[in-house]
Amino acid sequence: MKDKREKSIQRPVSEPRRDFLTAAASLAVTLGIPGCYRVDKTSSTTTGTTNSNKQDTPPSTTPPVDTTPPASVPDKPSRISDHVLYYERQDEDYAKYRQCFNKRITLSPKIIAVCLDETGVQEAVKYANYYRLPIAVKSGGHSFEGYCLNDDGLVIVLSKMNTMKYDNKSERFIAGAGCKLGNIYTFLHDRGRLLPAGSCGGVGVAGLTLGGGYGFFARQHGLTCDHLTRVKMVDGEGNVRTSDEQPDLLWACRGGGNGNFGVITELTFQTVAAPRHFTSYRFKFYRLTPSKAEVAARLWFTEMKQLPHSCFSAFVLNNRTLTVLVTDTEAVASTALKRILATLKSRADKNYEPRKRPLLQALSLYQGRPDPLYFKNVSAGYYQSFEDIAGSFKRIVELIQKQRGTLLQINTLGGEIANKKKVETAAYPHREFAFLGELQVYYNKEKQGAGAVATVQKIQQQFLTAGVTRHYRNYPDIDLPNWQQAYYGDNYARLATFKDRFDPKNHIRHPQSIKPTAKG
Repeated sequence: MKDKREKSIQRPVSEPRRDFLTAAASLAVTLGIPGCYRVDKTSSTTTGTTNSNKQDTPPSTTPPVDTTPPASVPDKPSRISDHVLYYERQDEDYAKYRQCFNKRITLSPKIIAVCLDETGVQEAVKYANYYRLPIAVKSGGHSFEGYCLNDDGLVIVLSKMNTMKYDNKSERFIAGAGCKLGNIYTFLHDRGRLLPAGSCGGVGVAGLTLGGGYGFFARQHGLTCDHLTRVKMVDGEGNVRTSDEQPDLLWACRGGGNGNFGVITELTFQTVAAPRHFTSYRFKFYRLTPSKAEVAARLWFTEMKQLPHSCFSAFVLNNRTLTVLVTDTEAVASTALKRILATLKSRADKNYEPRKRPLLQALSLYQGRPDPLYFKNVSAGYYQSFEDIAGSFKRIVELIQKQRGTLLQINTLGGEIANKKKVETAAYPHREFAFLGELQVYYNKEKQGAGAVATVQKIQQQFLTAGVTRHYRNYPDIDLPNWQQAYYGDNYARLATFKDRFDPKNHIRHPQSIKPTAKG
């Protein structure tokens, strides 16, 4: 699933306060990566074990005895080919390639295939199929529920497939599936261009795009997937497919989720002109009771209805502190923005001076910490207005305030995301919603995981009680009921036909991957 940083949040890890998780810090998670936060060492402890996130495994991993493996399948997984490096649990580098950003995830693949090129991906897929190993796909490793890993299967790692190319004439950008956002921003900025995406530097562009992809620039330019113009993919049988030959594959890859039909190896995007400046505004509300938090929430939701398309805002409630972040890419604030800022300033307990910086410098503040953390981070649903969650909001605030390290972040959508002309061009199904919530809980020790997960489950039940049933695929929740419609709406049935076409035997899978129609 799942961006980062004002200077004020750069505090030592040992700091005992919880409200240091500012909007800028939390935003890092929301726009593509979880937990760029600095978690203090004084969290309360709970007992129990964490959710192991065990994935389904095939009935047998014994190779068939009546066939001969293809020439491209190595006799031993430890063999090093020209295109892929195979690692087993006893190998020195296994742990490095197995690690994902969420330390809560403890899945242990039988084999990790670090692919060096597209041929390597084909070889790894054929190897897994011959030995009847389920396949998971790992690029940035930021899947909130660990869907980039599996137990006792094969994981295809794409991190070394990170080439970047830019065509001056077409203004298009070609990225290997292992490219990460931080490197992409720098590469394109040197050419005066931008790919609208999340801001967290460690997030892989492939997974972000396949789930939709939003961030600071989405209201102005649309989702990341809206800029996708071409894909290359190795399907579940090891064949190379392209959207040139299969045009509707592009529709499915624009928000249809990752780990479903095949292994994306290359993505082509249309870029936009990079803004020269990036301005941020921050406001703090302190000592919030559930009732006061509701008043602040109603204020924010109301003001955001008039937010200019060049702007983005995040509402971050952490314990009894609310941080509101507003950003803008225009050189001078519009009249509408000035009015919103004046209203927030008049009601907030603390106002920070606006910070106008060159684009890359500003984005570097939101890059996030690279080391793994313990956390549970899920979609808290889509909303049209505060009224969609009003009935459960006070109870949600109470639960947040009971569990240290828990926060609710709500982000603005709308603008170009809601462009009706794009509805039929992409599998992403949630354009009509104006807001997206994200629920996050952070902790320091493994034994605290059960309490953290239980808190998330209780809060999610409150959202469900309020009638929130639509969720963002890039912020998965393994406990989410009816996830097929929650993530994909009416598009799930059509997406299942792509599974039938490209991976009918369900080789590539995770607990919430799209299933072939024959398997329900």
